[in-house]
Parts: sequence; C-alpha cells; structure tokens
Amino acid sequence: MGNNDNRLKKAQFLSKTIYFPLVNSIQKFNSLFDLKEKNQLLSEKLSEHTIRITELENILVEIENAKIDYDTGNYSHLLADIVGFKGEFKERCLIINKGKKNNIKLDYPVISNNGIVGKIIAVSHNYSIVLPLDHSRFELGIMSKRNHLQGIMKSDIFGNSYMTLIKPGSDIRVGDIIVTSQISSVFPKGFPVGKVVKLIENSADIFMSAKIQTFINPSELDQIIILLYKKDKSYEEELKNN
Repeated sequence: MGNNDNRLKKAQFLSKTIYFPLVNSIQKFNSLFDLKEKNQLLSEKLSEHTIRITELENILVEIENAKIDYDTGNYSHLLADIVGFKGEFKERCLIINKGKKNNIKLDYPVISNNGIVGKIIAVSHNYSIVLPLDHSRFELGIMSKRNHLQGIMKSDIFGNSYMTLIKPGSDIRVGDIIVTSQISSVFPKGFPVGKVVKLIENSADIFMSAKIQTFINPSELDQIIILLYKKDKSYEEELKNN
C-alpha cells in the first residue's frame, strides 16, 4: 500500500519491531546450537586425550615396575597385574592375571623392583594366587648380607616379619640388610628382603630373633614380577633313596 517510500518505511518499521526479535531469536538459537556442537566436539576430544594420557601413564608405571633395582641373575621374568585379594586383613593373598597359559607354576618366586613379594601357591588357566611374605603361613630361608648369618623368616598375623632361629650371641646388628639364602626352597640366593630394625632376646628362649622391616608392602602393590625359576630339589629325592 502507498508509494515506495511508504512501503520502505513500513518494511523498516516491521523489521525493527516484529521481525527483528524473531530473526534475532533464530540467529541466537542457531548460534547456541553451533556452540553446543562445538562443546560436544571439544568434550569428545578432551575425553580422547584423557584416555590416551591415562594409557601412557599406565605404560610408564609398567616400565617403572619392571625396572629391578638389584641383580636377578638373568632369570627370565614376567610382569603381572594384581587383580584381587583372597582372605582377610594381613592374612590375605594376592590374585594375579597370569596362569598356566603363561607357563606359571607352583612355587615360582614373586618379586617387585625393590625386593621379594612372595611365592605362587595356586595356578589356574588365567590366574594365580600369591602367598605374600607378610602372611603367617610364609616361611623363607634368609641371611644377613653382611656376614651370611642364617635364619628363617616368619611373620605373625599382624604382618610383622622376623628373622628367627638365631643363636644367642650371634653377630647381628640393627641396620643389617637381610637377603634370601641358599637354603631357601623357593628363591635364588641374594634377593633383598628387608633390614633389621630390632633385636629380640628372651632368657627363656633357646634362640633370639630380629624384627625385619621388609622393603615392600604387598598391600601397596598393583603389579608384581614372577621369576620363571624353579629351584632344583633333586637332592631331596636322592637323600630319600639312600
């Protein structure tokens, strides 16, 4: 209606009063939609990066856990994850994700990068159970690294470990490093166990003992190393037959 100037004025009036809010709302909606899509893409990329970083961190942890800080005598070994526990409190055993399919056998020694952990006591196809060194059923032939004084390692139900069967007057001191001995039925000689923190003597006992602070705490581990090592016990059969 009207001439061109009137129609132009009406169009401008409508665009500013009626159409502008509508157009502006549509533009804002489209902008918000685009922003939501971009945020979703950024979230997906962030998730991908987080997963990748976690994977890399786990790889670094595995590399660190596989670095053994002492001489293992070049025995073959296998890294395994601790995937569960069996038992209560300090009497619990470790469940690992390696088994018969990985050639794991009973009595294989278990270590960490700082010292011994325990031994394999049960094996299934995919999993195994480790008896840790702070379990009351665990016993081990050990000795002082300084002078090769021999003893037997035992632990109580609270996870305290001791070197026992030490003759009174023996040369053993607080601070002595304790390692596995040749009489160990599971471990090779010389693997680190812990250090002496207290000497215990009782006049009523035939032997004295030494409290040991072990180099590792099994409950703080998430990975262990299995030594593919079986000690030769053929002498036992030979002695039985003679």
